[in-house]
Amino acid sequence: MERFYLKSQGLENKGATVIRDRNHNSKYLLVGKWGIEHDALSVYGVSGQLEAEIKQLSVGKTPKFQILMDNQEVGTVSTPIGFIRGFLFVNKLNWLISGNTTTCHFKVRSGMKVILEINRVLINGSAYIELNCFENEHTAVFIGLAAILDRWVQKRPPLTEPKLRRSWNFNSGSASYNNFTKEESHWNSD
Repeated sequence: MERFYLKSQGLENKGATVIRDRNHNSKYLLVGKWGIEHDALSVYGVSGQLEAEIKQLSVGKTPKFQILMDNQEVGTVSTPIGFIRGFLFVNKLNWLISGNTTTCHFKVRSGMKVILEINRVLINGSAYIELNCFENEHTAVFIGLAAILDRWVQKRPPLTEPKLRRSWNFNSGSASYNNFTKEESHWNSD
């Protein structure tokens, strides 16, 4: 397994991000942005060679992306509406991305085998995306997917827990918390 870190860009569209290994050595460079049709994220190796590219094909609530390696399409992915604790499918590569957008923890599977884990971590007070790669052939694609998931997760409004509201039903002598009723046995004990 190889581990890589890229700084969480969130909603920022910075020009370039360096991807480092666990020893803090520069390994890849992520360039570009997404959000508008025909935008692209390009992943370069340290030698300057283009390793992978993810191009945005459509916009809206379910944007679609084309995944390229060696200028050949290897897959497509689109983000479904309502993906909080759900699944994304990477067509042609037959990968299943499962995870939780509130915690930003994802797993990518090829069949039953986990080939990538994506986690948001804090390092020295800054948010980073940690990639645990179990398959080296697609590392550049993994970096592009992680950048898309990171930005897409941060576009969602934060989930908040409902406030606890207590109400009384004087006729039945019961208390209710958000429609969950608790009988008050001592209500008429006087």
